[in-house]
Amino acid sequence: MRYKILLTWIFVLLSIGSCQRSDQLGEDPKSRLQDYISKSFSVRGMEDRAVLAGYLTGEAKKRLYAWSEDQFREAFIDSKRNFVKMVIHEIKSITPDEKQITYEITYIDQGRGHDAKVTSKKMCQMNQEKSRWYISNVKNVKELVEYKNELSLP
Repeated sequence: MRYKILLTWIFVLLSIGSCQRSDQLGEDPKSRLQDYISKSFSVRGMEDRAVLAGYLTGEAKKRLYAWSEDQFREAFIDSKRNFVKMVIHEIKSITPDEKQITYEITYIDQGRGHDAKVTSKKMCQMNQEKSRWYISNVKNVKELVEYKNELSLP
């Protein structure tokens, strides 16, 4: 009898824990943006286009699907980018269902030269649709490229 009660409690606790995790996983705009950035740096094939599109809506989604396979492959698959870090600077509420996030991503881009470190400041527009947050637009604010051991002349 004690064994059945113990198993029942374990099942109840696991069920509650899994419900809470699925409700909280990626449902806030910051987490959704971070998940998208993470996925964008780990694209391995054309099938990942649909995964990225799952984070997008509106114009952002249209632009992604407007790219040819070659453009997508060049931007995500063949690029020699290695993620370093992401920093969120500001999350501004426009309306309850619309947020604007200012953030910076830093990555190493071997395509720009040996150990070129790129820091891009971006502004992301996010919209909530059916309790999920989606990226509707991203604008570049500024970009800094640093080259390791670069020779500089006056």
